[in-house]
Amino acid sequence: MKVIFDPEEPIENSTSATIGNFDGVHIGHKKILTAIKEEAKQQGLSSCVITFHPHPQKVLQNIDIPLLVPIRERLKLLEEQGIDVVACYTFTKDIAKISAQDFVTDILVGKLNLKHLIVGPDFSFGRRREGNLSLLNKMGSEYGFDTEVVETALLDGEIVSSTSIRKLVREGNLIKAGKFLGYNFYIEGQVKEGEKRGRQIGFPTANLDTDWDILPKVGVYATLANVDGTKHQSITNIGFRPTFGHNELLIETHIFDFNEDIYKKRIKVEFADRVRDEQKFNGPEALVEQIKEDVEKVKEILSTS
Repeated sequence: MKVIFDPEEPIENSTSATIGNFDGVHIGHKKILTAIKEEAKQQGLSSCVITFHPHPQKVLQNIDIPLLVPIRERLKLLEEQGIDVVACYTFTKDIAKISAQDFVTDILVGKLNLKHLIVGPDFSFGRRREGNLSLLNKMGSEYGFDTEVVETALLDGEIVSSTSIRKLVREGNLIKAGKFLGYNFYIEGQVKEGEKRGRQIGFPTANLDTDWDILPKVGVYATLANVDGTKHQSITNIGFRPTFGHNELLIETHIFDFNEDIYKKRIKVEFADRVRDEQKFNGPEALVEQIKEDVEKVKEILSTS
């Protein structure tokens, strides 16, 4: 997959393209991506995704939008979908000032050689969001490209969106978040040194240092830990370890039947389901008994998921 960061960089191949943030590359996004790939295959075009970073609202309204995955991960997920070209432009106030007409002529047609554009039903773009489907149809007739609308994806009657998935993850509803994403919500990070409390009570943990914006709600989760390309059943606690009087948020994963040294390694943790809230126990013994129960519950969850 070719990635273009410079808005001035042209591509030679004509494209079947779409525009959006594509945070998480969920099942709604995949519906659009499938459409642009099919059109590209039929017409001998390159499939192209135009996306922006940071989120436009951060630049336009100074609203910090925590994303489901970092930008590097978004590009990786798009590559896994078989996209040929991603135009990943840095969203700035200068880009925000570009009129819809100029965006079409200078970038979509002038740089990305657009022949077919696929968008959602409420799509708008350009300065003050003045661009719409009517403008695209009119300019398409003039510049030789078609615009197709793909309806919003629904699952069990609900609209699938990155916003709804962010809310589900924060609420700890990882089963529903996974259905909307089409895969388990995950985080990645480097294993850092901890206080080895888990080792002392018989449940050694990998303490994860991550740059993910969004984490599941504090609590205990059934997880899959991907270490060096191999998935292992695991249990993950996100919380403050109240039994030991801590106030720093920690992500601790205990990998079942695993004794390798993974300190400083980068691992991926997939969240399958929520087990319980974080609790404060009277001491380490009570905590150990609860962890044993949690581990059995996690094994049961993962055996059926």
